[in-house]
Amino acid sequence: MIRRLIVFAAFAATALVVTGCGAGFSITTPAGFAELDDQEHYGYRATNPQGVVIAVRREDNAPYGDLSFWSGAVDAHLRRNGYTAVKAIDVKTADNIPGKQIRYRATRGGRDHAFWVTVFVTETVVVTVEVGGDVEFFEQLEKPLTKALASLTIS
Repeated sequence: MIRRLIVFAAFAATALVVTGCGAGFSITTPAGFAELDDQEHYGYRATNPQGVVIAVRREDNAPYGDLSFWSGAVDAHLRRNGYTAVKAIDVKTADNIPGKQIRYRATRGGRDHAFWVTVFVTETVVVTVEVGGDVEFFEQLEKPLTKALASLTIS
């Protein structure tokens, strides 16, 4: 069971949202982003021309864990893989489900990257929203990305 948890946390954390049709959530895509079709590991994924990505995954809450558990599992995995947490924020979906957003920095290919993971947990599902990209392009998009995250609803 621990192995399954670690695999899920690793998968959720390393995977990088208009509406996710039939995906059990909806989110507004930021202006200047295009939704990518047929994304195997995501219910929704969109990118802009500079490679900044926003993605959403929805998984069963099994093994069962609360927000502290799942956000902690994702955080531990990312830290082990070279990400440095710079800020943690309590957030809510548009339908008032509490979540935890942790913002990270990492160097990839000699370039600084920003990566935000936002985790929402209900009794039955875990939803992760991942946003990331090269800091040079990412920082100017923080407001529209934050607005997109705030539009998320979970059904």
